[in-house]
Amino acid sequence: MNNWFKKHEKLITILVIAGFLAGIVWWSIATYLSSKRTSSVVQDSTLNKENSVLVITKDGVELEYPYWIMKDEVNALSQQQAQMYQLYYGQQLDPVFDYLVLKNQIVDMLYDQRLIQYYAEQNNLLPDSKTLNESINNLKANENNWNMIVSYYGSEDAVKSLLASGILESNVRNAVAAVSRDEAMSYIEQNFEDIKNNYEQIKVQHILVSDEATANQVKDDIISGNLSFEEAAALYSLDTSNATNSGDLGWVKHGELEENFEIAAFNAPKGEIVGPVQTTYGFHLIKVTDKKIFENPQDVFLYEDVYTEIENTLQEQKFQEWLVNYKKEENFGRIYYDTKLLYMHEIFSNNLDEKAKENLAKELEDLIFEGEDISLEVDSDYLAIYTMLTTDLLNSYSTQLTNLNNYIYLSENVDPNISILGLDEINKKIEELNQLSDENDEIANEKAKYEAARDFLNTKESVENMGITTLEEAEALKIELENKFEKTKTNLTKVLSDLFAQYPSSSSVVQLYYQFNPQDLKVKVKYSELQMNQLKQYINYLGPQYLFMFFQQPINEILVNIQTVIESEEAEISIKLEALELGLDLAEMLSLNDLKLYYLEKIKEIDPEYYSDIDKLIEETRKAIEDSTKTATEVEVQ
Repeated sequence: MNNWFKKHEKLITILVIAGFLAGIVWWSIATYLSSKRTSSVVQDSTLNKENSVLVITKDGVELEYPYWIMKDEVNALSQQQAQMYQLYYGQQLDPVFDYLVLKNQIVDMLYDQRLIQYYAEQNNLLPDSKTLNESINNLKANENNWNMIVSYYGSEDAVKSLLASGILESNVRNAVAAVSRDEAMSYIEQNFEDIKNNYEQIKVQHILVSDEATANQVKDDIISGNLSFEEAAALYSLDTSNATNSGDLGWVKHGELEENFEIAAFNAPKGEIVGPVQTTYGFHLIKVTDKKIFENPQDVFLYEDVYTEIENTLQEQKFQEWLVNYKKEENFGRIYYDTKLLYMHEIFSNNLDEKAKENLAKELEDLIFEGEDISLEVDSDYLAIYTMLTTDLLNSYSTQLTNLNNYIYLSENVDPNISILGLDEINKKIEELNQLSDENDEIANEKAKYEAARDFLNTKESVENMGITTLEEAEALKIELENKFEKTKTNLTKVLSDLFAQYPSSSSVVQLYYQFNPQDLKVKVKYSELQMNQLKQYINYLGPQYLFMFFQQPINEILVNIQTVIESEEAEISIKLEALELGLDLAEMLSLNDLKLYYLEKIKEIDPEYYSDIDKLIEETRKAIEDSTKTATEVEVQ
């Protein structure tokens, strides 16, 4: 069962990183600065709390605009981020779930930005005109770059607002999270090995040849002065990507080279030729032309770029700690005017225990259901939110049921004389038995008893954390959880069925609905389409034979689903034809003419007019099969 939150964690991170500088900062600060200039005369009818997502509170009192987060800015930012995501990753956001996830993340970031603005205003850290003008003039010094920036952000005012936001945040960071040299040194000393691994670099050239004798001959020619390293690389190196460029690999870090090469290169004196060094590619002569190596923590301060990056990392840690404490100390809060995003915030805030999640699910069910059916009036966003919440609940129920079932089973089958020994003694005994031969049945049986006792004690600890102390309590809770699981699963299946009817192109909906109701013939076809699209990504690289070898399970699942649909008496003709289209696509991808012929004949049987040239296609396929059989026979005879 999918865990929605884990599944989308990567998506959220990607979206945040991709769009933060280009979108979040400018919108939030631009809104703020604009409002400060015009707050006394603002008459915009849209500027009211009902058009906001949330209003920030302090000590329980709502703050005035601009400490509101407006729906328009959240919508605009989500669209911008969606466009950037498609631009960078070539994929569209899922219309059912991803926009809700993204909007929730945007609101969280705008909330933090507003609090940073608040701190700046209260502590006289707003950007001054002199600093802002200097920044603008620096950008205008290069007219072409300036014009490109203005074009990208839409106007000169937008660029000014972006610059102002950067100055404002920098002012706050420097005020609350400045990093002293002593703090930096302490951090470097504590993380020195990681810093070495992440930041040490060498600038290296190499010559690659096929055998050690050739490598030694080339090395002798270079040392004797007959050839320069650069000339030898051009003449002898098999690495054509850099042979004519002095064999230059550029700056490389730890982990970017094969181990033998890396060890030799990082230990090589600058300017000397080392080798031959063998790797899977052949034999290398190596010349290190420059190094950025830290012998001790103090050496990090010699490299300004490295120190600056470490300082920024440390400052970010301090800044985030400050922000968390600032929110608590100043008693900031949120009042949501957008119910959907209120639910999203509650779900993703990590503050809900299982009981709170169940109460929230019940609240959503009252919105979604009319009796046993989905309400015709319900917004699909509520269906999506319910799906996110209940998939998480079902995961929780499933985990608890697994622990309870194991506990109940092991309670009845474990040897009490072994389990009473405790985990330390049991694990010690298992290690001793592991040293003995498993072929001895007596030893194998004894080992199994100790492993069962170990599993029982681990499971016992898990169920005790659930408040269970007796076998009777475990059995009672098991029944309760099974009832909850089935009821929640039934409701979720109905919700997913409705979402599937509205959004059959949503890959997330298709995958979830197929997981919960694979008997639905329409979702069988849509799910098989998703699998086919994934297979198409590999066919050009692997070819039919290896594609089937590496993806046998999904291919078989597609074939079974197609057959189930076309044999079903309940399936509509259009669904059967859609399944057969998939089958033809798969048969052609795998070069299976017999299967292609079978699907073509089925199409003709179901709808003779579906393809105007169906008879021609069938005849051509039969001919291809005959030719293939004839060729195979001739090969055997020879």
